Formats: sequence, structure tokens, C-alpha cells
Amino acid sequence: MYLFAVAFWPGTFIHEISHFLAALLLFVPVGKIELIPNIEEEAGSRLGSVAIAKTDPIRRFLIGVAPLLFGLGIIFLSIYLLSMNSLTGRAGRFIDSWYTYVIVGYLIFQISNSMFASKKDLEGAVVFFVLLLIILLILLLVGVDIPAMIVNLKFSEELLKTLKMANLFLLVPIIIDLLVLFVLKTR
Repeated sequence: MYLFAVAFWPGTFIHEISHFLAALLLFVPVGKIELIPNIEEEAGSRLGSVAIAKTDPIRRFLIGVAPLLFGLGIIFLSIYLLSMNSLTGRAGRFIDSWYTYVIVGYLIFQISNSMFASKKDLEGAVVFFVLLLIILLILLLVGVDIPAMIVNLKFSEELLKTLKMANLFLLVPIIIDLLVLFVLKTR
């Protein structure tokens, strides 16, 4: 467990800082930030935490899902910068070398393995989704055609290239995770 905690510390750092920044942006007071793993045999392990004040369910939900939102933002920004290099064909906007791909791959691996919400992170989710459902029902009753808004999205060639590259980069952590799970299950 200690090896796991050390190996995933960069991802844990990004996860907890995401909660912290989201709380600050939503004007929710924050308390102690713990970035050192707390590993207990009986009680389970916690790789990090951020204490936040009690708040309304919507802000609680947004703070809880912040690692997912920040993580996806960092992943897509990194991949966008790499794809801009290959689109322009020159190294100027971002360093174009093999180690840049390795660094971005490592960053994506760390973030993709640590950006998911825990049970504690999702405390405000039920109320948030009920409110969202009520808003959608009101929009439908008023006559807003929601599926048409979603279907009519147009994607630029740059965005499509970035999304294709994202698929490849995100496939690597999935394969590594599956291999680790397979090895652990066969032991």
C-alpha cells in the first residue's frame, strides 16, 4: 500500500488541489489539506484529503467532482498542445520530442487513475441531479428542444484530431490498469 501511495502521489496531489481550488472558487471555506497518505490496516487508506466547510448541495457536488473536471481539463489541454504541434508541423508552441510524449503520457496516467470521485466526494450528487432533472423538465414543458441543441454541435478538425489523440493516450492507462488487475487476480 505504501508503494501504491508513493507511485500515485502526483495524481493524489492534483486530485486534492482540485477540491481546494474548487472550494476557493465557490467561496467555501477550506481547512486542513493532507497530502501525506494515511494508511491504516483496519480502517482503510486515505491518500489525501481537504477539509471543507458545510455548504449547499450544489456547491458540495461541484467541489466533489472537481478532480474529474480539472483532470479532464488538464488531459485535454496537454493533448491539444501536442496535437497543435503535429498540425502545424513545427515545434514552437510545445516541445516536439519523444520525451514530451512520455511526460504527457505519465501525466495522463496519473490523472486518469486519481480523478474519480469517492463516496465522500459525491455527497451532494442526489440533490444536484434532482434539481437538474427539474430544470430539464421545465425546459421541456416550455418547449425547448434539448436534443436538437446537442445534436447540432459542430466539431472543428483540430478538435476532432485532439479527441482522437486523447483516445489513444487514455487507452494506455486502461491497458496498464487491466494488466495490473490481471496480475493481482492471478496471484
